[in-house]
Amino acid sequence: MKKVLSLLLFLLFVFTSLSAQETKIKVACVGNSITFGAGIKDRANHSYPSILGRMLGKDYEVQNFGVSARTLLNKGDHPYMKEVQFQDALNYQPDIVVIKLGTNDTKPQNWKYKNEYQSDMEQMVNAFRSLPSHPRVYLCYPATAYSIKWGINDSIIIHDVIPMIDAVARKLSLEVIDLHSPTANKKELFPDDIHPNPEGAAILANEVYKTITKKKSGSRILFIGDSITDGNWGGGGAKPSSERNHWDQNHIFGSGYMYLCAAHYQGLYPEREYRFLNRGISGHKLEDLKGRWEVDVLKESPDVLSVLIGTNDIDQFMRSKEKAFDFERWANDYKALIDASLKQNPHLKLILCSPFVVNSGGMKSKADFALRDSLIREAGQVVEKIAADCGAVFINYQQLFDELYYKYPALPDTYWLWDGIHPTPAGHQKMAERWVEQAGDF
Repeated sequence: MKKVLSLLLFLLFVFTSLSAQETKIKVACVGNSITFGAGIKDRANHSYPSILGRMLGKDYEVQNFGVSARTLLNKGDHPYMKEVQFQDALNYQPDIVVIKLGTNDTKPQNWKYKNEYQSDMEQMVNAFRSLPSHPRVYLCYPATAYSIKWGINDSIIIHDVIPMIDAVARKLSLEVIDLHSPTANKKELFPDDIHPNPEGAAILANEVYKTITKKKSGSRILFIGDSITDGNWGGGGAKPSSERNHWDQNHIFGSGYMYLCAAHYQGLYPEREYRFLNRGISGHKLEDLKGRWEVDVLKESPDVLSVLIGTNDIDQFMRSKEKAFDFERWANDYKALIDASLKQNPHLKLILCSPFVVNSGGMKSKADFALRDSLIREAGQVVEKIAADCGAVFINYQQLFDELYYKYPALPDTYWLWDGIHPTPAGHQKMAERWVEQAGDF
């Protein structure tokens, strides 16, 4: 019976692994020596398709079908469509095809057949489009050529090849990726004037990445909140952001979940050049965020904004003699800040997080814990509604810690939140995992 169970588990693992592989989005990079990675010492890692694969991440599979010296023209000296790599690219059944051909076509012996360039391009595009995988096809402008070498002519690329690519793109309703403009005035990245070095290849990969995903590299991800986000970044304390240390990389993110999120994305996708910013300040309430929103959020122009606030608002209320917490005003103030950010950047990705509390550490001695717990949960519900109204991602951290305390009842009650409010390293790790899981890719 044990052998049968083991076999079933093994088969389940294999099936799951195969299913995961099948769901990857397959990208075929078709082209000449620039796609192949000629002149790059470690082209397996530093050609533009290799860099593109790392930028796209685990949901994609990128294959390099580049062949040196090849032309799009079927009457050229080395026609790509007569190579085995062309058939390999078709057999790959890609979901996305990136075609970068035209540089070698400008050679005199090839460009005398220029009148057939557009029809040959249409032939290649239609060959891919007729595949059962029905791939999206992108046409690329050739990269800048910095000398008339091997007969390659940048003037022909600019005045003839590019307009022809545009004509085919219009006729077949294809999207064009401009690899010529981003490589202009970057001669130092083309050691032989034609082929890019790894840095030049990264520029090509970045342009393809932006077009395929509709995302950009260098996204700015800003976290704002109280001490839970702060983590003692830039010297910590209650100092405003302007008075903190912004250059010391040992402390630039603090030591909490925000740091772990930054480490995850920057470590996993270095070519995306993410820029993370911590704007948490210990002790702050929503009112404090209002006072610094212009400087700490709007002037930083984030592409992704993560907000975690509310604990100190409830704590201040608990210390006051007020009869009821004004959730309507709190919700309106919160929404106003979000609206201001969306007005500045309608494409802003928002991650709104619930405050949280558990009956551990110092909280166990609080006679009014039940009220605090109820108010914190209600604040979380307010945040959840705002998130729903503005299309934001909502992270229910209260639910996360409820689950952890339920799942591990034998652990010390201070294992996840040492004082009922502030996470331990283990708690911060779980917060980061949940943030990454729900924020996803950007």
